Amino acid sequence: MTITHLDDVEESLRAPDPATRAAALTALSAAVRAGDAPRGAGDTLAWALADEDEHVRAAAADALRRLPELYIGEDGIGALRLAVARGRDPLVRDTAAELLALLARGAGELYAQGLQDDEPQVRIQAVLGLAALGAVPEVADAADDPSREVRVAVAEGLARLAGPAALTALEHLLGDHDPVVRMAALDAAAELGVPEQLESRVAAATAHAGWQARRRAVRALGRARADAAIQPLVQALGDHVVDVRRAAVRALEQWAADRPEVLTALTESLTDPDPGVRTQVRWALA
Repeated sequence: MTITHLDDVEESLRAPDPATRAAALTALSAAVRAGDAPRGAGDTLAWALADEDEHVRAAAADALRRLPELYIGEDGIGALRLAVARGRDPLVRDTAAELLALLARGAGELYAQGLQDDEPQVRIQAVLGLAALGAVPEVADAADDPSREVRVAVAEGLARLAGPAALTALEHLLGDHDPVVRMAALDAAAELGVPEQLESRVAAATAHAGWQARRRAVRALGRARADAAIQPLVQALGDHVVDVRRAAVRALEQWAADRPEVLTALTESLTDPDPGVRTQVRWALA
């Protein structure tokens, strides 16, 4: 099989016959060694780790281990991360984990240089690249960047990461002096389900001077544990901004049937001066 375009390989990789799919990977590997592979070959090999046939997966793993300086883009990195988490056999999981570690080490120096660049846009791209590779310490280190936009990118990146260092950095951003950064951090905390380490920071944000931050904090608490979320959410039912009260009703709705204090608070909100809030409460109590 001669490789002229990546579409040729991908079409063969959709063939029902495993031997055809394996042959396509062999041809693609040969093209890479000869320097004739089309762009995206690394991503294609990475996704082949999810093939239904163990021999095809083994061929993809072997190619990824042996091919020198194979470029793997963001799409391929996503495939490798998926293989680490859900790979069908140890060879697939180990190969993906080794490649991710190599990519992180190889890109670390380049991205570290990017984080020192004078242009915020370059630093933002460095943060995004490090987050895609799961480089938690490097992303966390950028939480003190002087640029608001970079710190927002850090918050968004941390929403895809895990571990103590990521949560500590996100906790730091939840107390950032810039409200835009704090709101990005609140959104990230919500995406992570508001881990216990962040609960007090998120709850405190329901009393922030800016109503947009209060609304985001209320929305985030809707993803938190009931014991941490209910009290500040009940208090938010008395916020002077309608959008915050509506968000509090929506967040509390999930506990209306199980927690008497929530039922009581929502029932009292049936007298809210805003008709939209009253309607939202009736839906929550229905």
